[in-house]
Amino acid sequence: PKALLLGAQATIAGYLWYGLSVYPSYTFFKRFFGLNLDPAFALLHANDIALLSGAITAVIASIGLTPLEACRIRTVADPDKYMSLGLKGTAASIAAEYPDEGYRALWGGFNSLVTRQVIFGSIKFLAFEKACEVINAAFPTFRDGTITALLVTLLGGGFAGALSSVVSQPADSVLTYVSRKGGGLNIIEGCKVMIDEEGPTSLFRGLGSRCVWAGTIIAGQFLLYDIFRTILGVDGKDLSQVFDVVIDSGMIIS
Repeated sequence: PKALLLGAQATIAGYLWYGLSVYPSYTFFKRFFGLNLDPAFALLHANDIALLSGAITAVIASIGLTPLEACRIRTVADPDKYMSLGLKGTAASIAAEYPDEGYRALWGGFNSLVTRQVIFGSIKFLAFEKACEVINAAFPTFRDGTITALLVTLLGGGFAGALSSVVSQPADSVLTYVSRKGGGLNIIEGCKVMIDEEGPTSLFRGLGSRCVWAGTIIAGQFLLYDIFRTILGVDGKDLSQVFDVVIDSGMIIS
């Protein structure tokens, strides 16, 4: 049972950060681009705006996820050393191992993680919106009821998580392989070596279980986000207005 809890603190913190940063940010950026671009252009490039907004939010999420993921991996790999330290102690221990970099060492895996997150995150939001559009077009009355509307969110989220896994699986497999092999391989070289050694099917190894896991998690995230927005009465316009106030006050400098 203890093995199931390895890295739990970092995992929970990661999910909290992801939920708090990604979903509101995506709503804001999509609305921001929609309001500040020519309406005809924005309508024509609606899918591109969704992909771009998802990519930006993935970068934001990765800034906070990278050190948490570093702590989680260390705890899982060497529980005897790190489990008793907790999240804060593990972060301090990693920083102490690299005196020249200090806490910056926690962001050593940023490039790898952000690549995964951008591919997965951008597809996820676009797939979710398209799935919901198809379901609502087929069953228009679903929009009228709270329960049926949340069901659409749940189904759309499940589809988005599964499709994002399919699209991002090759890149994720190669990045994991390169990280494991080391030796200074870049992604292209790593892909070639991986296919030569393990065959093309290795790019999609574990895809089924990943689709189930991601579909479940993403469906739950979208569902919770919609539930809290409904309870609090918050929509994309409200989020945009909050950021507009911050931008206008000079707190954010472009």
